[in-house]
Amino acid sequence: MAKVSMGDSKGAIKLEPSTLPKSRRGKKGYGIDEHRTIIELSIAGALSVAIGFIISFYTSVTQPSTARLGLLVGPSVGFLIIVVAVALYWSSRLGKVREMGKMIDNIPWGGEEVVLDLGCGRGLGMVLAAKKLNTGMAIGVDTWRSSHLSGNNPASIWTNASIAGVDSKVTPVRGLSLTLPFANKSIDVVVSGVAIHRLVPRRARAALFSELNRVLKDGGRVGILDAGNGSEYIRLLRDVGMSDVSMHRLRFSSFPPFHMVVARKPYGV
Repeated sequence: MAKVSMGDSKGAIKLEPSTLPKSRRGKKGYGIDEHRTIIELSIAGALSVAIGFIISFYTSVTQPSTARLGLLVGPSVGFLIIVVAVALYWSSRLGKVREMGKMIDNIPWGGEEVVLDLGCGRGLGMVLAAKKLNTGMAIGVDTWRSSHLSGNNPASIWTNASIAGVDSKVTPVRGLSLTLPFANKSIDVVVSGVAIHRLVPRRARAALFSELNRVLKDGGRVGILDAGNGSEYIRLLRDVGMSDVSMHRLRFSSFPPFHMVVARKPYGV
């Protein structure tokens, strides 16, 4: 089994199945991103439709023009809001999984890599990468904020990894992305799925990419899937010296469109 040197960053906690309370047994699946926003949009859409019908009902006799307007505007706006909510749900439930799989498939694997999933959530990148490994290992770093992802807790990683048959190859670590708990040049591959845009504020992203570059080995690979921000990530990767940087806009896989950014760290940097 591959090993990685853990740094001495404060607050980094390696989590094992035995350390997780039974009351927090993980659910299978990879959760819904921004699930609270989706719920709020669905409620707003339903209310818009209902208000339109109510206005039409109470003004149909006294103000026919208002009634017609309410019947047109309320349901139309509500329908558009619900469409946005459905699109967000679809891209998180299906599009994210599919596109992360494509990104992982396009990374050249030897089977002995140490992989870091930055903002790992319920373990999608970790599990997909672990399927490519023989003696390697996939490590996920997160703080598991419930507002970011439905059912967001490290117990779900073990559930998903066990279903995929790779539970012996994954390790979740509670830690911060700006102070990664790993030694310099100890990681072969860094992946991140729909996470970087919410890990740190925009003003701190340069520091995040500098930290990513610190832990990545020479010749190491980077694969980032996120909801937009691809042009910014390209610039930040180049600023820290990455090469072979490229971006793909996945227009039909998500709402808003996912950007997939890949790069390689040159030797001797």
